[in-house]
Formats: sequence, structure tokens, C-alpha cells
Amino acid sequence: MINLNRFIKKNDLVELTARLVQIPTENPPGNEKLAAQFLKPLLSRMGFRVRTLLSPKGRWNLIAERRWGRGGRTLIFNGHLDVVPAGDPSQWKDPPFRGKRHKGRIYGRGASDMKSGIASFIHALSIIDRSKIHLHQGAVILHLVSDEESHGHQGMGFLTQRGRIYGDGAIVGEPSDLQPVIAHKGALWLRISTLGKSAHSARPLLGVNAIEKMTKLIHQINLIPMEKEHPLLGKPTLSIGTIQGGTKINIVPDCCSIELDRRMLPGEKKEEVLKEIKERLHSLERQDPLFQYRMEEIDFAEPSETDPEAEIVKIGVEAIQEVTGKKPPLRAFSGFTDSRFYINQCCIPTLIFGPGDTNQSHTRDESVGVEALVLAAHIYAQIVINYLSIKR
Repeated sequence: MINLNRFIKKNDLVELTARLVQIPTENPPGNEKLAAQFLKPLLSRMGFRVRTLLSPKGRWNLIAERRWGRGGRTLIFNGHLDVVPAGDPSQWKDPPFRGKRHKGRIYGRGASDMKSGIASFIHALSIIDRSKIHLHQGAVILHLVSDEESHGHQGMGFLTQRGRIYGDGAIVGEPSDLQPVIAHKGALWLRISTLGKSAHSARPLLGVNAIEKMTKLIHQINLIPMEKEHPLLGKPTLSIGTIQGGTKINIVPDCCSIELDRRMLPGEKKEEVLKEIKERLHSLERQDPLFQYRMEEIDFAEPSETDPEAEIVKIGVEAIQEVTGKKPPLRAFSGFTDSRFYINQCCIPTLIFGPGDTNQSHTRDESVGVEALVLAAHIYAQIVINYLSIKR
């Protein structure tokens, strides 16, 4: 095995990461255009054929393909260009899009989630070029997409619907603290409203209090058993994130609404989860003739899981062990990622692996360690070499 470490250019990698952080791509509103325009010529110079695909809402997505020889395997790398809003810049120690480098870390919104992953994978390909390793066959495709932080409808969801996805294995470069992740929970977001009848609060019996009906609803929802269990993800969860009701203290409220987050395990179906919830609400209707409700789906992201025996998982684990000297355990995410599109819609085995730390994601003063970048680039390069060297 060639020692790839000597072909890593740490300063170049740090500079690329910092430069990506300096491009504000907050979602909302979703302004990935500048990042895509920055990366497009860079990838072209590296020998990629780069295409830009705009979603129906004008969001920028890049597909870049580079091929060696004829035939062989195709490995996909996925990275999302958007980041969550930075919030009030005055609450950060340094401006969130400065890309400050200090004591072995790079700071800024997106440093961990997940511009470090994108930079590390691009650098991994330059490592392979400098090493003069000759890849006889195979291809690498980059999907650098928009909108992941808002469920990916304008990014991976759009590309999947267009039928643009093909490959034998995929890596999603989300921050995993350099650990291999093979599964994540899904999320079903619902808005449920109880409906009442307004009246003067001095005569509440003339009305129907929607807030009081909501207290019964919440009690019933929280009684739903969460008995299923996954070896990596544990049990599903249910959380009520918002509640709104009433207009004035002296008016009996005629409407109250909650927004509910139901995290789902691989194997759970949306229809089954909805049925569980509706059964509880129907029982309230039977008990209380004045109970009325309305339920609507806000959004949905499927759970996903890759077989631990899949080739991309085995090669990923082997590469991590080769570079770090330690065999890592397989892990899972409670949050969802773009990997679900590859696994569920495209039937492509997918490994989630990246240099950032999930504890840094979406936080004030977000940062990533430079050494993590270096290790990630080294491991990515080893994965590409090992994966493309296997004959189909």
C-alpha cells in the first residue's frame, strides 16, 4: 500500500475549507449559487465533467463526473452546499462567515456541517493525482446539492425525481466524527389542530375551548407506545415542538395547534405511524362528541439503513482502519440525511462518513479540526482507490 500521507497538502486543504465557509449559503433562503460557481471551475480543472442543474425553485445543484478507463465501478460522493442560518453574528466570537483559522481549527457556519466534508473529498482526489496511482477503470461522481437542511426537496429530491442518479456505492460526507454511519432515523412532521367554538370568557359554557381539547389530545398522543427498537438507533421518539392557541385572555379559544416530530426507525412505515396517531384521536372523538380535530402533514423524510455487509461499508471500515490503525464500530444518526434518497429510491448502498463532529453542527462558533480534515482526506482517497480497484 502506497503511503498517501506525503501527498496531502494541508495548507491547500485548510484554504479550500475556509474558502467554502466564507461563502454564505444559508438556508433559508438557500443561496447555494455562489458556492456552486466557485467549485465548478475548480472541478473542471481536475478533469471533471461538470453540469449545473437548477431545481424548479432555481436552486443550484452540481453533478461532476470523472472517469478512468472504461467500465468498472462508479462511486458517488454527496455533499450539501447549504448551511443553517448563522443567527445573530454578534453572538459569535468571530463573524460566522469569516472562516477564521485558530489553534488547529477552522471556525464558521458550515465548518463542520458540511463544507469540511466537501473540501476533504475534493482534496482526496488531488492526493490520488499527485500519488501517480493509476486507476485503470471506474468513475467518481460528485453530487454537490442544495436544500439538504430543508429536507432536500430542491436538491437530492429533485435529482432523484429527474432520474439522474446512478452508481454502485455512495458516500455522504456528513459530519460523523470520522466514524462509519450506516443508518438514520426518519422524521414525520405533522400539524394537528383542535377545533372549538369562541365565546366570551365570562360565559365559557357557551363556547368549546380548543386548548382544553388539545390537552386531552396531547395526553393521548404521549400514551402511544414506542416499543420497537433498533440495535444502533434505539427506540423511535415523539416530540411536540410548538403549540399555538387562543387570541385574547377573555375569549374562549376556537383553535389550538401543535407541531409534532415523530422520529422513525428503519422498517417503520409512515402509514403505520399515521394509523397509530389517528386511532388515538378517534378514541377521543368517541369519548367526547364535542372533540374535533384537523391533521396535516408538514414534511416527511424516510428512515434508511445500509446492510453492514455491503461492499462500500466494508471498504470504508477497512480504509479507516488502514489510516488510523483502529477498526471503528458502525454507528447511526438520530437525524436524517440525503443518504435516504440513494438507499430508498435508488437502491445504492451508502456510507455516511465525514470529518466534522455532530456536536458542532448548527451551533454558535461552529468549527472543525484541521487534523480531522487531513485524516478524512486520507481516508477518502483510500476508499476511492480500494473501491475502484475491485473489478466488477
